[in-house]
Amino acid sequence: MKTRINIIVLLTFMAFQTSFAQIEGYWKGKLSFSTMELELGFDIKATENGYSTTLDVPAQGAKDIPVDKTIFEDNHLQMTMSALDASYSGVLKDGTIEGEFTQHGMNFPLDLVKGTKEAQHTRPQDPKPPFNYRAEEVTFRNEKDGFDLAGTLTIPEGDGPFPAVVLVSGSGQQNRDEELMNHRPFWVIADYLSRRGIAVLRYDDRGMGGSGGEVEMATSLDFSYDAEAAFDFLRGQKHIDASRVGILGHSEGGIINFMVSARRPEVAFVISLAGPAVNGVELLIAQGEAINRASGMTDEMITFNSTASRQMYDIIEASNDRREADSLLRQLVKGWGYGEELTEQTVSQLTMPWMYYFLKYDPTEAIVKTNCPALLLNGSKDVQVVASQNLPAYEQIITEHGKTNMTLREMPDLNHLFQHCETGSPNEYFTIDETISVEVLEMIVGFVKRMGR
Repeated sequence: MKTRINIIVLLTFMAFQTSFAQIEGYWKGKLSFSTMELELGFDIKATENGYSTTLDVPAQGAKDIPVDKTIFEDNHLQMTMSALDASYSGVLKDGTIEGEFTQHGMNFPLDLVKGTKEAQHTRPQDPKPPFNYRAEEVTFRNEKDGFDLAGTLTIPEGDGPFPAVVLVSGSGQQNRDEELMNHRPFWVIADYLSRRGIAVLRYDDRGMGGSGGEVEMATSLDFSYDAEAAFDFLRGQKHIDASRVGILGHSEGGIINFMVSARRPEVAFVISLAGPAVNGVELLIAQGEAINRASGMTDEMITFNSTASRQMYDIIEASNDRREADSLLRQLVKGWGYGEELTEQTVSQLTMPWMYYFLKYDPTEAIVKTNCPALLLNGSKDVQVVASQNLPAYEQIITEHGKTNMTLREMPDLNHLFQHCETGSPNEYFTIDETISVEVLEMIVGFVKRMGR
């Protein structure tokens, strides 16, 4: 009897070992949405209590995101990532895990195959030593919402006091380098400026990297208080000229910087890199048309998509709150013949707090209230914040309100990341080695150095 028990235990142990061997490893797959693809990588390791997994999104510079729960039973894999409001469910079959990735109630097909975890790819403009400035790891507190943010402060050599800039990233959770498509533009900007006598503070967005804070219910307005906390922290640092501290925002950051400067006259200057000058509805309509056109979509399909988007956005604009918008949107898309799953995906995306706020927000008032010097740049081939839409909107604000403090420039042949490009399509971002145009970097340095002189 004793021998039989030992055999059963041994067989059970062997079964567990086989299960571990089947699922352990680095699993990669491409998530397709709209006209883009995004590679995900899951690093699954066996532990005494089951499995430990982390998620990488290389193109966004996101690495080792914790997976809260990993269960693998009877060839079925289930993973949960609460920080991303996401999960994955799939079945292992003939060496491939066939499944679905779910985030914010939206489902996307995602098949995974075993691969290798690639080392971080360097870009030509990634900063290289020797560095003629100091880099300090810092934390500062958003007192309004009660959490700490983490970042890097680069300070030129010498006693100063130095002019300084806070960098504010675009939409989506970004690390302090604004890492995207294996580019690190904020690191490049910080290095370029600090080598030339300008201090720079860049920080992890709330809920990202070393920063705390709640993200799921946060809007651009909430993020503006993070930027304001960074601004106050920077003004209080030794070697910094508190009268010459400004804010540089990219994309959504180009809305946030104006929110802060409208509230705080102490902001010495503002730099907007591809910051919108129209409300979210108009911005996203133009963005969708430009991206679809750059991706080769026919005019008929572009018009069809824009008309459908406009109908949904009109409901958002006219609604009094998210609950009302949710109800009206469900009626609309069900009338189009959407099934329950597609209805849930579409409505959930449009009524999530960030998107609902962004669609209804008009940056005009904050831009008008900003009286400090402002440098406004937009790439001529930007398909995300379209120059032909936003530059005229800035020009109208400048003319109607006499904003002589604002300098407006269209940068030829540059995309949303301020790379030299062919079409401006987001599909090009990864393939271009340039991280950010040197002309833009030089323009930023010249503008900051003129402030307060």
